[in-house]
Amino acid sequence: MYKISIKKSALKELKKVPKKEQILISQAIKKLAKEPHPHGHKKLVGADITYRIRIRDYRVIYNVYDQELTLDVIRVNHRKDVYR
Repeated sequence: MYKISIKKSALKELKKVPKKEQILISQAIKKLAKEPHPHGHKKLVGADITYRIRIRDYRVIYNVYDQELTLDVIRVNHRKDVYR
């Protein structure tokens, strides 16, 4: 099991998401504790430990530290804004 931590800024972004999607995103983040590389994840170009998962029109950007079994959620936002 991986330990999940969420940055304050990512938590703030999550609170701005509509309630229905908030629930889906929260469930997806919890599932990352068991499987940090789920089906459909993508490794971001130019980063060694940074990945993203897609939940409808939203993206969750996170870092995976396999040595320490930790996972840091760094961004949660709409797909048009998440990479800016």
